[in-house]
Amino acid sequence: MMRTFRTTNHARTLGALGLAASALLAVTACGPSDDKAGDTPPSKSPASPSVSAPAPAVPAPSASAPAEPAPSAPAPGRPGEAEGDPTGIDGNCPDEYAQVTVEWAVPPTKDDSKLLLTVTNTGPKPCKLRSHPVLRLEDGNGRLVGVFQNSKPQTEVTLAPGKEAYAGLLLRQSNKEVSTLVKNMALAPHGQKPENNTGEGSLLQMPKGGVYVDDKARVTYWNTSSEAAVTPLFPH
Repeated sequence: MMRTFRTTNHARTLGALGLAASALLAVTACGPSDDKAGDTPPSKSPASPSVSAPAPAVPAPSASAPAEPAPSAPAPGRPGEAEGDPTGIDGNCPDEYAQVTVEWAVPPTKDDSKLLLTVTNTGPKPCKLRSHPVLRLEDGNGRLVGVFQNSKPQTEVTLAPGKEAYAGLLLRQSNKEVSTLVKNMALAPHGQKPENNTGEGSLLQMPKGGVYVDDKARVTYWNTSSEAAVTPLFPH
């Protein structure tokens, strides 16, 4: 369409020029010569405006366009600044970096009343365990597990990344026939006081589909030695 339009326009221009030239010849032949009239046709040629408008002004704005995106680009790393590293309660290991598992302290065929809790620091920095695991029985009453007060280590437990700490758990001191079957225990966030039951924390699944627990269940403080953690579980 553009070629057809331009060709047609050019043909009309040439036709107009032909008629103008014939008129000028007729005027020149019939009347006296006029120098100003002879100078007029070249200056009013319709072809000169269309040829003298290439596109020098178009490249100018496009050359400055690449400089604009730089100020509007978002600052790198900005989404991560608001998150930060998790922090624990009262300087203790944060739950996000303290993975706890449960296993038998001795083979259950010999004694199924003693368990060993193991916590691993999965974070990038050392952290502390300044207390004992705060455990509640998932038995419908949320009973709190007591503590072996004489199991507190002399120094605070500091866990380097990838290192472990241990706590012993005595489930009962009577026959399981008079105990309650418990499948899970609620572990409060590390460092949380026993009286501050916020409902947060994690559930520890008991082995073998459940264990029998009585009112005399006790847990030790965290210790860097598994042997020291389970020693209070055995009668002296």
